[in-house]
Amino acid sequence: MHNTYTFQTLYRQIKSQKSDFWRTNLYGILATLLLLPIPMLIPLLIDEVLLEHPGKMTAWISSLFGSTETWVYIVTILVTVMLLRFVAFYFNNRKTFYAIKITQKISYLLRYRILHHLERVSLAEFETLKSGGVAAKTIQDVEMVSSFAGQTVVTLLTSVLMLVGIAGVMLWMNWVLALLVFILNPLFLAFSKLLGRKTGELMRRQNEAYQVYQELLAETLELFVQVRASNQEKSFFGLLQNRAKKMEETALDYGYKSMVASSASALMTTTVVDVFRALGIAAVAYSDLTIGMMIAFLFYLSTLVQPVQQLMGLVIGYQTTKPAFVRINTLLTLEQEPHYAHEENPFEGKVTTSLALNDISFAYGNGKTILHGISLKAAEGQKIALIGPSGSGKTTIAQIMVGFYPSHRGEIHYGDAPIEKIGLPVVRENVALMLQQSLFFNDSIRMNLTLSKTIDDEKIYKALRAAQMEDFIKGLEEGLDARIGKNGIRLSGGQRQRLAIARLILSDPKIVIFDEATSALDNATEYHLYETLAPFLEGRTTVIIAHRTTTIKQADYIYLIEEGRVKAEGIYNVLQENGLIKEDFDADQ
Repeated sequence: MHNTYTFQTLYRQIKSQKSDFWRTNLYGILATLLLLPIPMLIPLLIDEVLLEHPGKMTAWISSLFGSTETWVYIVTILVTVMLLRFVAFYFNNRKTFYAIKITQKISYLLRYRILHHLERVSLAEFETLKSGGVAAKTIQDVEMVSSFAGQTVVTLLTSVLMLVGIAGVMLWMNWVLALLVFILNPLFLAFSKLLGRKTGELMRRQNEAYQVYQELLAETLELFVQVRASNQEKSFFGLLQNRAKKMEETALDYGYKSMVASSASALMTTTVVDVFRALGIAAVAYSDLTIGMMIAFLFYLSTLVQPVQQLMGLVIGYQTTKPAFVRINTLLTLEQEPHYAHEENPFEGKVTTSLALNDISFAYGNGKTILHGISLKAAEGQKIALIGPSGSGKTTIAQIMVGFYPSHRGEIHYGDAPIEKIGLPVVRENVALMLQQSLFFNDSIRMNLTLSKTIDDEKIYKALRAAQMEDFIKGLEEGLDARIGKNGIRLSGGQRQRLAIARLILSDPKIVIFDEATSALDNATEYHLYETLAPFLEGRTTVIIAHRTTTIKQADYIYLIEEGRVKAEGIYNVLQENGLIKEDFDADQ
């Protein structure tokens, strides 16, 4: 699918950071070129000084310093080696710095992509997500992908260059031994691919166990009060302990077997080095290879181990990172809500506007249709009420009004514009939906009212006054900065609803939809609250979903919803005379 994240996507993101990418590789190449001659320098001293076979190196040192003393040769080569290593160390550090920059940028880009996609994910998809699982994918899996990217940037080019350089030198020294070495290298890489496939599967199981644990832990902590109220702490935390045990088992399986795989790879490498040491001695005995060159060859063979192991690590890393891509793509392929163009704005320059639903039908997914041809209208500035028993579809109608769910048939109009030409962000900017269960952040009262927007205290207290919460807030020691706990747990149900109403007032919407927004209040408090809200609601188109007659009476027009259909409509007195209005619809359920 177009939105999936693949290794090709990762490669493009690496390439897009051209400056840091080329700096990383330039410093890596320079460090490699500096380290490449080191294994040969000291062994050459053995041939040219200790075995008294003068060559170009000793001749150059003699001409430079005018001395043939052994200590001059030794000190010169030692200083040269140390200088090369220290400069290479500096270049390697610079390479690592830019590689880390690339790695962190990729982490950010991937997380941004996931969050940007989740920002517009459809509500139907969102309701199936578990926060712990999302957290695991955006933290652990993203880190795994970016680490693989960093490993690739740091090692791929320099490892290949080191291999090519060492191959050239070793072929020059003894082409027979060199060919044997290069014939065995592909076997190493094939072996690493096999190990990588095995460890990749183990890594997938470990990450799945971690994800299940995180999801259960997040939900248990989120609903801790309910768990305790049900006296189910032992049961839920017992489940968590079982998941923790499963994590231990999968981590042990992966940790042990990946370590065995790494040890097996190292064992194979050192065994081959031992074999070539023996072959090197044989080459000195039966060919013109000198002792010094044989030692240099073995040094290069040992040096060859590092780039080979790095490439083997990339192969293993590729296999172990594959499951992370799969898990990340489970988020990136979630269906998004429809994107409508912003062609018209019926709210602009107006206090309010009308709202109409025409022949709306709806079903959750491929399930049973729950709304059948719903048509209703609220004229500009009019208050309408939706009444009916629980489960009749009233809340679903409210959510369709603001585009939480796309209808399967029918049209939604604000003013004369269909919602498809307005755009959902514009609708939600101007239409406030207040649900029965108001949700809050575990933060201060101020933050929950303003949602981090800058609003002066005078305006905030004015909204609190309208919601009958001003005295309560002013009575708190920390006032607006008092924290209300997870989802407002430190407030009563009524206080939470009044706080939500104050938040709604501060948002200053053009249309207001109340979905059982005052159900937690007693009749008298509810009556006074609506009385206080009257100036705010004056002139605004308002939709009220309620059961109580005290609330329903405020409506200019009423729609009775039953079994997903408009059963009746009209003014309060007419519906009451026909026996269609009950004191509390829930009472009959």
